[in-house]
Amino acid sequence: MKKIILKLLFLSSIFNFIGCSTHDVSDTIDNTLAHAAGNKPAKFFHFTKSKYAHKWKFRHKDYEALSPFTKSKDWEKMGGWGGGYYGNSIAFSLYQLPRGKQGDNWITYAFNISTSVLNYSKWDEALYSKDQSFYKKHMPKKIDKYGKTMNINVHFEYHGKENYPCLVWDEQWLNGVRKKIYSCDKYNLGKTMSKRIRIELIYTKSPNLPTKYRSLANEYTYKDLQKRAKRTLDSLYIKDGW
Repeated sequence: MKKIILKLLFLSSIFNFIGCSTHDVSDTIDNTLAHAAGNKPAKFFHFTKSKYAHKWKFRHKDYEALSPFTKSKDWEKMGGWGGGYYGNSIAFSLYQLPRGKQGDNWITYAFNISTSVLNYSKWDEALYSKDQSFYKKHMPKKIDKYGKTMNINVHFEYHGKENYPCLVWDEQWLNGVRKKIYSCDKYNLGKTMSKRIRIELIYTKSPNLPTKYRSLANEYTYKDLQKRAKRTLDSLYIKDGW
């Protein structure tokens, strides 16, 4: 995500140097993406208004979903929404500016969606049969050597246009990062292959948050991030084809 933001700032400085305003450039990007999102959008992009962000979709050959809910204040109080396509993943994030001296994010929301096509396995069978004991055995709550607590509150939920079964859990990191992860599956008719969509909701609130940003942290919370994600989860459509 740091590379995305740095590239956006770099592009802004170039266009300002040659006489174009960042606003003009951003509006051009917005208009292009609003009309051609999902075709071949730019690798990195940024929106200037909520109405443009809401026209955009996560689009992939294996799935599609609406963007999370955005608000006008995200541009007034934060740095607005932007994202990027990289590898087999799509990122969409809201960041807070200015950033820390080391480029640290004080407060951010981020969505990351990736996909994989796998052989149908015991993992999938346990998901469809809601076998909690399978995941208790294979996904115990633990703390790694870096102090990251993983596999918190592992449970089942259903989301998407076809009510896909999803395994859901949380992670918590010492650097102020919290994650909620949705792993949603759809299998083929013969139950030989499974298409898995992984949606990560990533919340950052720096443990060294300056006093002047604490009121902002009361508005931009982990709970609020999850509320905004409902639009994405409800609209998720996993496409056929294995």
